[in-house]
Amino acid sequence: MSENAITVQKGKMRDIHMPDSRFWATAAGRLQVCCPVDLRLHYRAPDGGFRAGGNLWIFYDIRQYLNRDQAFQPHDGIEITGPPDTDWEGVPLVGGGVVRTFDTHPLTPEFLHAVHIRCKKGRVAPGERVTIALRTHPDGFLLPQNAIDAFHFWLVEDLDGVLSFHHPGGKYHFFLPRDTDLSILKSNPLTIAPGSVKTLRVTAHALSTGRIAAQVTPIDTYGNPVFSKDELTLATAAESISVFLDNSHTTRTHLSAKAPWDQVSAKRGKLNAQSNPTRVTTTPSDLTLYWGDIHGMLFNQRPLTDYFIWARDIAHLSFSGGQLFSYSACIAEVWEQLIDAWRSFTLPGEFIALPSIEFATPPDGSHRLGFFPDLDGLSPIFCEDRPEAHDPKLQARYHPETVYCKDYRELYDAVHARGGFTQGHFHTAFYERECLAEIYQKQNVNVDLEEAKINRAIQFQGLKLGIVSGSDTHDSRPANPYPEPGPGKPAGLTGLWAERLDRPTIFDAFSKRRCYATTGARIYIDFQINSHPMGSTVRAHRYEFTAEVLGTADIDRIELMVNGDISQTFTPKKQHIILGDTVHLTFSPSGVHYCYLRIYQHDGHRAWTSPIWLDKV
Repeated sequence: MSENAITVQKGKMRDIHMPDSRFWATAAGRLQVCCPVDLRLHYRAPDGGFRAGGNLWIFYDIRQYLNRDQAFQPHDGIEITGPPDTDWEGVPLVGGGVVRTFDTHPLTPEFLHAVHIRCKKGRVAPGERVTIALRTHPDGFLLPQNAIDAFHFWLVEDLDGVLSFHHPGGKYHFFLPRDTDLSILKSNPLTIAPGSVKTLRVTAHALSTGRIAAQVTPIDTYGNPVFSKDELTLATAAESISVFLDNSHTTRTHLSAKAPWDQVSAKRGKLNAQSNPTRVTTTPSDLTLYWGDIHGMLFNQRPLTDYFIWARDIAHLSFSGGQLFSYSACIAEVWEQLIDAWRSFTLPGEFIALPSIEFATPPDGSHRLGFFPDLDGLSPIFCEDRPEAHDPKLQARYHPETVYCKDYRELYDAVHARGGFTQGHFHTAFYERECLAEIYQKQNVNVDLEEAKINRAIQFQGLKLGIVSGSDTHDSRPANPYPEPGPGKPAGLTGLWAERLDRPTIFDAFSKRRCYATTGARIYIDFQINSHPMGSTVRAHRYEFTAEVLGTADIDRIELMVNGDISQTFTPKKQHIILGDTVHLTFSPSGVHYCYLRIYQHDGHRAWTSPIWLDKV
């Protein structure tokens, strides 16, 4: 295996490219997801050598921080081989199950495993090598389940043994003394390939006037896209065609469709899959239904742009909001990377990246998301309850135009002053000035409790909340229907009715709450009262609702909810249904009247529309 050149980052964390490697990785075995390999990390001592009492810390990305790690700690042993007459000790560090440090972030991922290597005896001369073998599995180092084109390791070098690495709160770790600049070595990348094709991901646009726009991606067991050269047969009720994957992972095409609805079937050898249904109409609609994942995290070592590549090309979304917490987003170089990603992945008519940040807001640490419609002149906003986020060494690296908010109310003001809106989710203890509420995501959310919390905010606080769903992915995989290590549920999706696909129009549609949430199925829902769409406020003497629902499976039950209670129940037991009836207002202790739909599919998927508010004339 070649000893690739590496990058050394030191002092102010600027990249210094060295012609000779001092830290690199080699691996013998199949570099494929979930395969064990014989992994060796090699360290070469610098000028001046390395003597007894010196420390090394090896970091690698866990890829996931929800109950279970994807890359595991070396519980099966750490083997260290150095020059003769040297003696070494290697200990995995555990603090709350994971090492989390801002001292090396963003050069390293925020969530890490760490191994402390200590030279107990002897001396390593300049240029001499120390080799560390990590074993997380009886057969070696078990590779992650995510296919990663650049899986790195990092090494913090403490030649004189002056540093200590501790976690006063058990979660965040700091190097002491705080005035010492760190020397960080980065290994060459390991490319971890996906497995073989196990299924096909097929999606289609939700609405069509005769031609269905479809995307197909071959997928392995863990949801990784697979590059392949394959012939696929695609068919609707109106047309069958053959398409070719020419060493790519996604193909896009158009097929004729048959009204009132159609879907695309895809076949590759013995594999068969079907898309979500497309509603086929004869005349264009003023509004189009777009699919997106409004909430997902940009954690871990992947470039930030990878998140939006996944959203657009693998998840087949039309929009996506990817967040970092403000303590990371405010770091100057990270903010510039975010601005570049949001700008480059906003392609009107194709895909919209939603500029956004997540905050753990004082005084209680409630999580809130802020969304911003315009990048011009946009400065990062900091609002964090975590004491570690207020570390002067971290904040010294913040963008000079960072806006600091002392609590959630100052955050509301800062976001709204920039034309944006805020969203809450299950980590939001209470709502006050939010525009959107996330009812479902991959984490262990009790949707009934979330729905009750949202209803209380609408009923007793008079808030007008649009209902959305997301992933809160910690693997940079928005809308991923596959389980991530930890959460075993599929990602949620948000359906949004908008006139066209550009950022101002998407933000306008969200501000008008023309959105709904699903547990990941692309269920077509058109819910109106007196011809007004979801999110509206309707003033009338009488209210008539219409609802068209086109499921990805048979619809077991549709409930019309009035003021948070079930008013009517429909049991269509089929995939496509059109309903209409009078809305009967019930008693409201606060005088607020509203209604929405709650939908249950036979396969277990669910959906919730945003409410429509009812004002009596």
